[in-house]
Amino acid sequence: MGMYAGYYQISDTELEHLRQLEERALVKQAETLTENETAEACDLDKMWDALHFVLTGDTLSDAADHDPLSEAVCGSDFLARQLHVGGIPAKRVKKIAQALHEVDFVARLAALQMSDFAAADIYPAIWDRPEEEDDIRAELPAYFADLQAFYDNAAEQGNAVLVMIG
Repeated sequence: MGMYAGYYQISDTELEHLRQLEERALVKQAETLTENETAEACDLDKMWDALHFVLTGDTLSDAADHDPLSEAVCGSDFLARQLHVGGIPAKRVKKIAQALHEVDFVARLAALQMSDFAAADIYPAIWDRPEEEDDIRAELPAYFADLQAFYDNAAEQGNAVLVMIG
C-alpha cells in the first residue's frame, strides 16, 4: 500500500469545524467528508510528492509557509499529522488557483532529470527506471491539469479545500 493524495471541496464552515476537533475525531470526520460521492474531488494518486517537487523544488517536509504552489499540494493549515490532513480556506483557494495558472509546469518538468527526483528522495521511488521516464513525463502534466482544474472549480464555487495524504 502506498501514500495517496486526495483533495476535496468543503465549505469554510466544515473546515472550521474540523479545526475544533482533536486529531482522532478530526481524521474520522475528514474521512467521512471524503466519502461523500457528490463532493468535488481530485485524486493525485501517488504523484503528489512529484508534483510538489516540480512546482517548488522542495519535498513536502521542506514545504515553504505561504507558498501557494506548495499549499496547492499539501494545504495551508495542517490539521492532523497521523494522516496528513491539511485545510485551505476559500479565500486562500483563490490565490492558489491564480498561482497555478502563473506557473509553466511543462517547462519546470523539462528542466528536471529523473535523477533529481531520486536525489531528493521523492515519493514514490520510481525515478531510477529509465524505461518508465516517458510515461512519468506524460503523467505528471495530466495530474497537474487535474489539480489546476480542481482549484479553478473550488475558487469559482467559493469552497475551501481539504487535503488528505496517507
